[in-house]
Amino acid sequence: MRKTTKIISLVLSALMIVIAVASCTQPSTPPSGGTGTGSPATTDAPKAEMYGNVEVSDKYEGKEFKIATYLDGNLSNGWACYFDIDEPEEGDKMQAASQTRNLEIESKFKVTITCDELWHWWGGKEGYFYMSQLNQNGDMIYDLFFLESYIASSDLIIDELLYDMSQLPYVNLEADYYNHGFNDTYELGGKHYILASDLTYPCQSAQRIYVNNDLLKDLNYDPNYVYDRVDNGTWTYDVLVQMIEGQNEDLNQDGKYDSNDYYGFVGTPYSPMQFYHGAGIKGSYVDDDGWHFDYDSDRAVKVIDTIYTFVHKPEVYVKEWTNVIFNSGHALFTTSGSELRELHNWDLDIYIGVVPNPKFDDAQDRYYIYCAGGGFCMPADLKDPDFAGAMLEAMSYGSQKYLVPAFYQNFIEQRVLQDDRSRENWRRMLSDWSFFEFTGQIAPNEEVRYYNPATKAVDRMSNGEANTYLSSWAEVKDVMELVCGQFYKTFMKKV
Repeated sequence: MRKTTKIISLVLSALMIVIAVASCTQPSTPPSGGTGTGSPATTDAPKAEMYGNVEVSDKYEGKEFKIATYLDGNLSNGWACYFDIDEPEEGDKMQAASQTRNLEIESKFKVTITCDELWHWWGGKEGYFYMSQLNQNGDMIYDLFFLESYIASSDLIIDELLYDMSQLPYVNLEADYYNHGFNDTYELGGKHYILASDLTYPCQSAQRIYVNNDLLKDLNYDPNYVYDRVDNGTWTYDVLVQMIEGQNEDLNQDGKYDSNDYYGFVGTPYSPMQFYHGAGIKGSYVDDDGWHFDYDSDRAVKVIDTIYTFVHKPEVYVKEWTNVIFNSGHALFTTSGSELRELHNWDLDIYIGVVPNPKFDDAQDRYYIYCAGGGFCMPADLKDPDFAGAMLEAMSYGSQKYLVPAFYQNFIEQRVLQDDRSRENWRRMLSDWSFFEFTGQIAPNEEVRYYNPATKAVDRMSNGEANTYLSSWAEVKDVMELVCGQFYKTFMKKV
């Protein structure tokens, strides 16, 4: 017993000597993460690199993100946002920006991004048929589709061929590189079958009015007259009409409308629809009680009556499809709903201002600018949602980082818009003045398209026919209520 106790005492003494020696050989500096003041040492793990909402890693190494679009509509002229890095226009700032974005994503995640042009666009449902056929044959190899019409996306939703992108991992729809107005409008019962982000920023467009500021000055207006009206909220339909009445002048006395004469307003048969949109009429809208229409509201009828008067005043309104007259500098105003970059191709020698659609009257709360474009979708039989979500998020974030500055600051602001007040107006058109009409992107059938009765009536009026607005609504009312009600119950009612 004594022998055992003695051995234990010797062992403990030896351990104390080892501990004492070890303490004397410790470095005087604290370990990484320590404070150096005697507090416990801590270690912080290095922060992961994030690209948008995606952690950069080798997780997807060797994978290919495949995008599908239509022939001759996207890659050659950039409608689908310059995401194809094989385009030859290397000197173009936007193309260079998209190449930088794609190469950065490919490098960081060790992936490949490709885009194929697959079907012809004849203005109908070609994209729908192509995507449906891939699905039917079990040949779906694409992650993302850019479709050319609301009809295609609507039918794909009805056939349940689209993926709910709100279920994708990584995609942060609250981020500012997603189009909140678009995405909130086309949410279906909490699901997102179509989305828009900065990936499609260049093809998101807003209606607008062009002002010939040179002619404005010649007519003895202050050069900031319209801009000031916009800023103080008094840019109204009545002000527009007052400015253009009496301005038409047949200089060559030949009794024809041509670019040698002067006019107050020129446009297309659809230009007057912008007054309808600018009045803030909802057309069709959805709430918790169902799908509703306000086509026959007192305000809608009043607006259409006003448009009827407008298009039947030859001294006020000239219908000119090609905008040749405005481009020549011989008109005070025109309208446009196409992409803003069209101005760059007009090769104009005049000073053009950009302003919103006028308010219909002084009582209107704000300017209303109908916006559209930029939607994309994913197939329901998406092979790898985790990878698809990561790439969609990365491309949307990367587009904000590279494509938006190249398109907006370097192209639109520098080479298209000609003054700061036009630039500010354009920003507000895409933000606090914008609105989206549901059937502009999702319409359950051909009879249900954005502002169907108004579009039909204005088209007829622009061609010299009588006001058929209420009868146009009566023609489609029963069908619209039926199919939209069914669509609501199937896809939009939150369970």
